[in-house]
Amino acid sequence: MGRLWRIAVKDLRITVRDRGALLVMLAMPLALIFILGSALGNVGEGDSLDAEVAIVNDDAGEIGDRFVEGLTSAEEIDAVFNVHIREDSDAVRTEVERGDLTAALVIPADLTEKVESGEPVALEVPQDPGSEISAGVWTGVVRAGVAHACAQIITGRAIAEALPGGGLPMSGAGMPELGFDSVDVREIDIEMEKQIPMLSYYAAAMSGMFLLFGGMFGAFSFARERREQTLARMMATPASAKEIVGGKALGVAVIGALQFLVLLAGTSLLFPVDWGVGTLAVVLVGFAEVVAAAGFAMALAALGKTERAIGGIAPALIMLFSALGGAMIPIEQLPSWLHPLQVVSPVYWTIDSFLELMRGGGLVDVLPGIGAVLLIGMVLLGFGAWRVRYE
Repeated sequence: MGRLWRIAVKDLRITVRDRGALLVMLAMPLALIFILGSALGNVGEGDSLDAEVAIVNDDAGEIGDRFVEGLTSAEEIDAVFNVHIREDSDAVRTEVERGDLTAALVIPADLTEKVESGEPVALEVPQDPGSEISAGVWTGVVRAGVAHACAQIITGRAIAEALPGGGLPMSGAGMPELGFDSVDVREIDIEMEKQIPMLSYYAAAMSGMFLLFGGMFGAFSFARERREQTLARMMATPASAKEIVGGKALGVAVIGALQFLVLLAGTSLLFPVDWGVGTLAVVLVGFAEVVAAAGFAMALAALGKTERAIGGIAPALIMLFSALGGAMIPIEQLPSWLHPLQVVSPVYWTIDSFLELMRGGGLVDVLPGIGAVLLIGMVLLGFGAWRVRYE
């Protein structure tokens, strides 16, 4: 065991002195987490749209004013939309086309006249195609207002026809205030799955991916010692091939563990990222990926005899594992035909476990993911140890 630790400490000292390696392992993932999380931070972060919309009321009668009053006085609408009252419908359409407004409502000049005469009339709702969700919600709000207004008109006409002696005025001061207060609407809050901000998602994704880059630098160290004949001298000592591979893997694991702890602390303090309530579970998931990175390093050292060869193999494999694992595109957005291939990626199991903890899961929920990552790491480490025997 003493030989293992001596080899591990030696590799740790070499890596700490390598500023380029530290930049890739620590600074780059933190920068990518911030950039990607900030750029995509509006995806899946709650239900506040805060969209800019406008209303143009060209109607000369009373019904148009009621539409405006209904859409601007409701607190629920005000909480979701910033409603602006405008006078120029052409200018509003231009703003929607430019993307300055998410959507708008243009009330025609003859709205009241046609409603009172029973003629069909249409409200215009320009929408920005680049804001499909927000514009769709606004359209739904307008449709709901139209449905409510139609219900009032129909109810008023039915009452007018049923009463003896004539009808009731459909507009003006004599029009009755018809509502649906007698109908109780019971609201039920549905417990939704916790939405994970993209900043947190990419904290999990970049951590899983860049721990493998830490393994790549461990493989570089192995190849460097092979080139400088240090490995041959180590093989000539009483240390066995298993001890040499184990010591190198232990060094990569120690470096990876420190790397993950720095990323965990940095994302929690600087951004901050909510990793979940179970700190122990988060650390165990990260350390499982560290074991996979150590095994990955030994497999790379066995496949590539030189630093140049490893530099060609490692990034391609890391990108493949990361793409399959959802480090670049969220897991649920990957095509279905890739799903069976995801099980071979330690990044997939790591991200999936981190996301489970961020949603409120506990250690028991991520044990299968931890086990899968450890199994992948052991397979890679065993392959590396088997090949080194032929050095």
